[in-house]
Amino acid sequence: MARLSITSCLGILAVCLAIVAAFVYQSTQQDIMKDSSNLPPWFAFTFGFKALKLLELFPNWVLPPPVRMVELALSGLHKSQIIVAIDELGVADALGDSAQTAQQLATTLGIKNADKLCRLLTAAAAFGVLTARQGSKSNTTTFYNNALSAVLRKDHPNTVTHTIKGGMQSLYMPFNYIAEGLRQDRVPFDIAHGQDMWQYLKNNAEMEHEFSLAMASQDKMGIHGLLTDYDWSQHSKVIDVGAAYGTFLAAMLKQHLSLSGVVCDLPQVVQRAEQQWQSKYPSSMINRTSFVECDFLKSGMLPKADQAREAYVLRDILHDWSDDKVLVLLRNLRQAIGDNPSAVVLLVESVLKDITDLSVKYLLDVTMLVAVDGKERTEQEFSQLLQETGFHLKTVHQTRGLYRVVEALPV
Repeated sequence: MARLSITSCLGILAVCLAIVAAFVYQSTQQDIMKDSSNLPPWFAFTFGFKALKLLELFPNWVLPPPVRMVELALSGLHKSQIIVAIDELGVADALGDSAQTAQQLATTLGIKNADKLCRLLTAAAAFGVLTARQGSKSNTTTFYNNALSAVLRKDHPNTVTHTIKGGMQSLYMPFNYIAEGLRQDRVPFDIAHGQDMWQYLKNNAEMEHEFSLAMASQDKMGIHGLLTDYDWSQHSKVIDVGAAYGTFLAAMLKQHLSLSGVVCDLPQVVQRAEQQWQSKYPSSMINRTSFVECDFLKSGMLPKADQAREAYVLRDILHDWSDDKVLVLLRNLRQAIGDNPSAVVLLVESVLKDITDLSVKYLLDVTMLVAVDGKERTEQEFSQLLQETGFHLKTVHQTRGLYRVVEALPV
């Protein structure tokens, strides 16, 4: 009888633990519409990341290589396109809190062929998006929202529908040009669309709006860990550079009543942000907030650090740009800080560690390669860029999520 290898035993153990964890998690998720971004204890978070990495590798150990390779090549495409289709059709919103058959949904959504819709929804249910139940006395399948599909609802507190629309759809075509982009040393997005992503967004007001909403949606996904695991109360003002609609800043101001803030982004983005704040947030927050139009790649446009303990926050900004553009941005920051010794720069990024990190970080890195010629970076790479622009890396703060807070001081 063949003996299991140590790695196989660890993999099986990880699967068992994941099943137990999933059971415990589901027992707390009876209300699929509640805010699901509460933080786990540190020990659970640390162990969960290690277990998740083992789970990612487990199929490599149990499936024959040809089968696993084809599964890898096809499953990502199929799953992402199924989710995009369900989101575009509005299935989660149509289901709401009810249970419906494909025929009922087809009538609601204006779809001509209910059988084809049923096949799409069944495939989604097979990998956990949606719940499907077949009647005991009939072949009719009824579909329900579950904790996953619920976040495709527009009224969910953790909705990701804007991330899918604004952050994914324009990237499908560029991903077909990865190999060609490498051969030509060009950005695949530029090849696919004939212009870079920033010009594309500038020329497409609707897509730019969806992109800003996607950034706001991403703010919500990692916001609890960032707000809890870093001490924002030590700062007097937070200047959110590249803030989009200022969702992250708003969460900080709501939690820290003595904090003031600045929403800093391109003119058209800041104008929409200010309009949203007027209708969305109380005057107690608006009165502590300034809205500044700027281009952080142009010298002299960033707000000056004019008081003690100010923090310039750049969340998911540096990974959008190549090293030469990042150097320009950081030099502009250093110019804005001037001789204010108490000002700090906080780079909120998915800091790469090594190959044992979760694969999602490396998938994000490839996304940056495809979209904007940007990259995810290691702590050493951040340190080098900061050193070249008049800063030194003080520390990297860990949070319970994908993000780290890279703290840099002027020298």
